[in-house]
Amino acid sequence: MSTTESATERRQRLVDTHGYNGLALLTLYDGWRYFEPSDLDGFVAFELHRNTAVACGDPVCAEADLPELMTRFAAHCESRKWRFMFVGASARVGKVAHELGFNAVKVGEEPFFDLENYSLSGKGAKKIRSATNLARRSGITVEEYKTQSPAIDSEIDEIAREWLASRKSAPMGFLLRSRPFAKREKKRIFIASFEGRVVAAMTCAPAPARNMLYVEEQLRRPDAPYGTTELLVEEARVAAKADGLSLLSLGTSPLQGAAAQPYGNFRAVKLLVRALFSRANFIYSFRSLNHYKKKFAPTFWEDTFFIYRGGMLAATVALAAAFSPDGLPSLMLPKRMQWLRVVPAAALWTAALAGVFLTGFSAWEFPVLTLPVRESFELLGLVRLPAGLMVEQTQDTVFAHRVVSFVVLLAVGAAVWQRRARA
Repeated sequence: MSTTESATERRQRLVDTHGYNGLALLTLYDGWRYFEPSDLDGFVAFELHRNTAVACGDPVCAEADLPELMTRFAAHCESRKWRFMFVGASARVGKVAHELGFNAVKVGEEPFFDLENYSLSGKGAKKIRSATNLARRSGITVEEYKTQSPAIDSEIDEIAREWLASRKSAPMGFLLRSRPFAKREKKRIFIASFEGRVVAAMTCAPAPARNMLYVEEQLRRPDAPYGTTELLVEEARVAAKADGLSLLSLGTSPLQGAAAQPYGNFRAVKLLVRALFSRANFIYSFRSLNHYKKKFAPTFWEDTFFIYRGGMLAATVALAAAFSPDGLPSLMLPKRMQWLRVVPAAALWTAALAGVFLTGFSAWEFPVLTLPVRESFELLGLVRLPAGLMVEQTQDTVFAHRVVSFVVLLAVGAAVWQRRARA
């Protein structure tokens, strides 16, 4: 490593060398905090939510350094009284975490294509074969977007807005923020065109340590013809294979297989999975997303993990906070019902205003009710009484009394300020 290597260059080198998880490139986007020991060649990218360091995917380092880096990150967080977690961790890191004594909860499965052996032939890929053939017959064309064009960038931005507007859920944060052009010089972008306009785009990130291409974002217009996204994936697979890559990943299928936990019972997780599938599917379409990825008939699947230490409730709340930039209620409500988020605040303000009005009316009509308040103000006025009683004392004595009172009040104020600063 060069002695003149900057922190940004170091992270880029580590991702280019040790990027194993498909989320590795995401750790270089803007907005992260970093834990990066000077004597260990690796780093952890994280955000801080509710006093919890929420880390992105895997630590980026050599495989042999994973236990040491994870242990040090845990100690770093504990020294600051933070909880910690890794979200979207690979099966490899899940195993290491379990061996270190951390909680490794399976939260989904990631489908992979072995590019050397996979093809669309056979019964398993029948639906995808049919969809891609129909898309081609409809006149959809797919190409890799290599030469930057302001016009195409504008179309992709428009597609992203239309895609997000069509979703039932509110825009999400953390790993699910839409940033198709972040680190674009490292990505591969594929676009689908129909009747002279771009109707869909797909961004793919490299994971060099696995010689893999990872499908990061799939965006399409609501009126894009059937088979558009399937054709994008197929053309990306063909291009990746032609370039000598070994694997293509479609990204995690959330909650897929999470009822079976490899590293513990986690009964609460199983109950939560059932509840999300039955109660929240109409917002997040877990079943549809998982079905979409299954119909590609991937070569194999790997478990994806949520890793933490401590209480599960606190960890779950912090995780939800990371994914909900507009507050936790926004995560639980479909987009058409987001207005309900203002109801609790509106109710509290209404109650407060009603209380003020009722108090004022009561004081006006029934003055006797204000007697305790008036007596309280009279008691507060006694603060000045000792100095006033010192009429027979010297001015120096009165001055000294007031200086002592001022110092006491200053000390109390400083203590309150420090307590709020620590909070």
